[in-house]
Amino acid sequence: MPVDKIRILIIDDDAGLRKTLSDILRAKGYETFTAQDGGEGLSLLKGAPFNLVLIDLGLPDIPGLEVLEKVTADYPSAKAVILTGNATLDSAIEATNRGAFSYLLKPYDIDQMLIHIKRALEKQEVEAENARQSASLRKINAELNALYDLSLSASQTLDLRELLSNVLRSITKAEVFSLETKAAIFLADNGKLHLASFVGILETEVEPCLELSKGECLCGLAMETGEILVSKNSNEDPRHTLICPSGAGPHGHIVVPLKTSNKIIGVLSLYIKAGIDVREGQIKLLSSIGSQIAIAISNARLYEETKTSSLYDSLTGIANRRFMQIQLDKSLETAVRYNQELSVIMIDIDHFKNYNDQYGHSDGDRVLVTVAGILSKEVRRADCVFRYGGEEFLIILPETGASSASEVAERVRKAVERGTSVTISLGIASLPPSAIKMKEFVAYADKALYRAKQKGRNRMEIAVQEDFDQS
Repeated sequence: MPVDKIRILIIDDDAGLRKTLSDILRAKGYETFTAQDGGEGLSLLKGAPFNLVLIDLGLPDIPGLEVLEKVTADYPSAKAVILTGNATLDSAIEATNRGAFSYLLKPYDIDQMLIHIKRALEKQEVEAENARQSASLRKINAELNALYDLSLSASQTLDLRELLSNVLRSITKAEVFSLETKAAIFLADNGKLHLASFVGILETEVEPCLELSKGECLCGLAMETGEILVSKNSNEDPRHTLICPSGAGPHGHIVVPLKTSNKIIGVLSLYIKAGIDVREGQIKLLSSIGSQIAIAISNARLYEETKTSSLYDSLTGIANRRFMQIQLDKSLETAVRYNQELSVIMIDIDHFKNYNDQYGHSDGDRVLVTVAGILSKEVRRADCVFRYGGEEFLIILPETGASSASEVAERVRKAVERGTSVTISLGIASLPPSAIKMKEFVAYADKALYRAKQKGRNRMEIAVQEDFDQS
């Protein structure tokens, strides 16, 4: 620290000594202030910070040791040197115990006093530097904790909805940003932003922001520019074009584009108190966090795509046999546990091999797609349609008995006959109260389907008790 910025306070009841000491220190480049007693000295300390305080032990109003104790307690960064003409070993020990840097006897040697002052100020500078480094380490630690917490929350799941929720909870709790516990994530799709997840915000507040165009409001601008945007006050920033309903109150925003490989896949909208300054270091950290979130979202989407491709038929777009096995196990378990009805319909396109031989596999594929679409259209939302394999399909009908299932089957058969150049045969199996071999449930429907083919095709048959008894 430059000498001309160092402030020294001299507290001594000897006017001549105060002036002499002040003149000497000023000549050395220090800025000095004087007080004739403890009360005046403590008042000066309240007005502005001092680097060093020289305290006479024999003050007329307050004992010097008490003044020392107040200085070290209330102004811990200031160093204190005790001056006295009535020194004892006990008073010296007491002074150092109460925080004095050193102890000088009157009359003191000026050069020795200057050495004590220099050493006290050097120690103060070392402590200040340590404090700065400690603060810097705390800041770095807080940033690392924020990154770690975010990484942990993002790695706990590949489910996109859960991932976004975890990320919002994690980042709003990060102390390094001093954020409000309100935030939202928008995902980009076809040039627009769609609200994907939010926390701490009323639905009435987010209603105007369900879908945003590029360049619209702060989030749309962040998507357009690819830059982090900071808005100190939503009520005064002309870029904040979507006004929240009354009651939301003024607030600030930090909007972070979520980028991966130079592609913006969404934006993160964070809330801050109105008027809060955002440091450059925080912007850089948020940029890193934005990239981390973008990668996590991309991974979750890739997982969902992979999962979907493994469970859905690539030609028809409906669920495949693997998914059917998962869903049928769940449906059977639920039906048995709660004593509910359950039916399945096995479907086969009549003479499909002949159709392929006559018209070609491309036309055959179009027929499969058309039939799959008709089946999906003719059933309830609670029902599930699957491509079982080849030209075979299966429908699971929860809470449906044989009579209702037969009505569905007949409706489906007629729809296919009307809408395509092929016909279908259908076999129905309904869960009997005494059914034991649940894994063979589909086989019961298959037996009924076989009978439908034997009886001329383009018809349905229902599994009878003999089918179950024979299994």
